[in-house]
Amino acid sequence: MGSAVTMVEVETEMAWTGDMGKAEALLSAIEGQDFADVELVTECDGGQAGLRILVKGDDLREVREQVDSLLALLASAEAEYDSNN
Repeated sequence: MGSAVTMVEVETEMAWTGDMGKAEALLSAIEGQDFADVELVTECDGGQAGLRILVKGDDLREVREQVDSLLALLASAEAEYDSNN
């Protein structure tokens, strides 16, 4: 009798809250990443906006690499936004 193969899916969620201008800059930096579901949230307290980013993968290494890639893109976009504002 063969052993059963268990499919495991790993997921993590990242959330960011701040002003709408920066949210839009961050969103544009990560749009098109097919491994992440990104949602712009505009109903935050105090007129702020937020990003909710859900990353799913087949194993922890894959998800970690995807999150690392997203964080690098977000850091670069944030630095550029901050230097221009």
